[in-house]
Amino acid sequence: MRAMYLALCIFLIFFNLMPLETLPRAWAGPDLLAAFTCAWVLRRPEYVPVLAVASIALLADFLYQRPPGLWAALMVLITEGLRARAISLRDQSFIVEWITVTSGLIILALSYRIILAMLLVDQAPLGLSLIQLIMTLACYPIAVLITITLFRVRRPSLAEVNALGQRL
Repeated sequence: MRAMYLALCIFLIFFNLMPLETLPRAWAGPDLLAAFTCAWVLRRPEYVPVLAVASIALLADFLYQRPPGLWAALMVLITEGLRARAISLRDQSFIVEWITVTSGLIILALSYRIILAMLLVDQAPLGLSLIQLIMTLACYPIAVLITITLFRVRRPSLAEVNALGQRL
């Protein structure tokens, strides 16, 4: 399943880089990479190791021509925060999970813009960043639905144990 996650991420990066339109758009699409990563981390944290998140996010930084390492570092921090909450969110409803992911992605976007502003790096307009954040948050339930139905990545039940006999 780790290879499946990496293949999904590489497919999403490849799809984002495809030149489907010749004119620039007035709106920004969702960050599906962040949405799927959060969905997989909350469903099965063992499928998404921290090194995989860091390497995929760093690859995305290079290919999307963002400042290398900043988005990757923030993604690692957010996903590790979600990973720490994954067990407590197992018994909660989807709305609680969505609110948790929403707060994490808002912190991620604000931190990214604040750090870039402090370093005097040119940024996308605030409106585009807000549109991308809102679209990502709106697409999160779809990412979860695809994660559950297509990839069969579900939360572990309380009765599941790992190879050592420990509860998941």
